Amino acid sequence: MLKISQLTLISLTLLLSHLFFRFEDKQIIAQPINQAVVFEPPSNVRMTPNGRIICSVNQVKPINIYGSENGWYVTDACGQMGYIHQSQIRLQANQPTTINEIFCEVINIRTGQLALRFNPNGESRAGLNNGNIVRFIDQQNIWYKVKVIQGPNAQINGLEGWVNSGYLSCYD
Repeated sequence: MLKISQLTLISLTLLLSHLFFRFEDKQIIAQPINQAVVFEPPSNVRMTPNGRIICSVNQVKPINIYGSENGWYVTDACGQMGYIHQSQIRLQANQPTTINEIFCEVINIRTGQLALRFNPNGESRAGLNNGNIVRFIDQQNIWYKVKVIQGPNAQINGLEGWVNSGYLSCYD
């Protein structure tokens, strides 16, 4: 007889209660309800909240979110469902997820901040620090138009502007 611990049963029940399903070719496929950015790697993904580690996310990158439970978010970042703690991620604003979005981390700022500009090489509207996360929108030569996902303060999150791409490390 298969024994399932009460914690495993509770975790499974909560996981299933937070997933959205669609039927496709008689298979049940979980659909993410949001995306988040892992902003301070390494970040552990666990089998259950505070449980066994499945894998570590070792780079700043976006992940799918399927639900939440007491400060833990359900994700498939390891190729299977697991939990990541809220302190390790930044949820994206309630926007539909699109495939192939490109995110970038601000890097190599030695002094001051990276100017977020109104136009390429134009007037600065805000400053970004190393580690800030932006979403790529457009490009003109070395200039990238971006949207701030996680900035130095909440007042600039969501702002759009142009930055010198030489100070960005991008991924999709």
